[in-house]
Amino acid sequence: MKLSEVIARQTEKKTGGQTLGDRPRTPVDKRALKVIRTRETPNPNALQFVLNAQILETGNKSYSSLDDCGDDKLGRALFKNDAVKNVYIMKNFVTVTKQDTAGWNPLKTQIWNLIDELVEVYPSEEAAKTANVDVSDFNSLPHEKKLEAIEMVLNRSIRSQLAQDGGGVVLQGMEGKEVQIHYQGACENCPSSMTGTLQHIEKLIKQQLDRDLVVKSV
Repeated sequence: MKLSEVIARQTEKKTGGQTLGDRPRTPVDKRALKVIRTRETPNPNALQFVLNAQILETGNKSYSSLDDCGDDKLGRALFKNDAVKNVYIMKNFVTVTKQDTAGWNPLKTQIWNLIDELVEVYPSEEAAKTANVDVSDFNSLPHEKKLEAIEMVLNRSIRSQLAQDGGGVVLQGMEGKEVQIHYQGACENCPSSMTGTLQHIEKLIKQQLDRDLVVKSV
């Protein structure tokens, strides 16, 4: 018997009498976007689901209810679970905040599976222009320029730090010497956001703009 015939018979036994071309094949999952790990945040009610690729090039998406989600399939699917309180999407992660009364088991697995199934790359938005305001005399600036200066500080000194913990901050306005901000994602309703984080933000704004400014979370 030729060697080729021996090999053919051995192959036939291993494959149950089917040739390799006839054997059923496991479908290849063509979805490239996947959750690769979760990351705890300072907020015990918020988990950051880290993806293997960037899904949002600029800005962020923050949903606090089903109505906020618009046509976002992932957001709408997540809010079908009553345990979900907030969804925050930025760069390569999705931060989900749960209700205080809910536990992470089995919610964590359910959220992971939904993200794997529905997450998509969001259309690119126009990149926000980075302000470059001369703040050598902050108090003499018109109101709009003061807001631009505060945004400049938030962008260069604060937002990247908050993003590492799955959160963000929005400038709501300024009244007199009071700077009003609103937290997003894991930072929202986080105990440290009302104390240490707020003090850190205020310190940086004071140092870079005006030592008489105060920062309030609204």
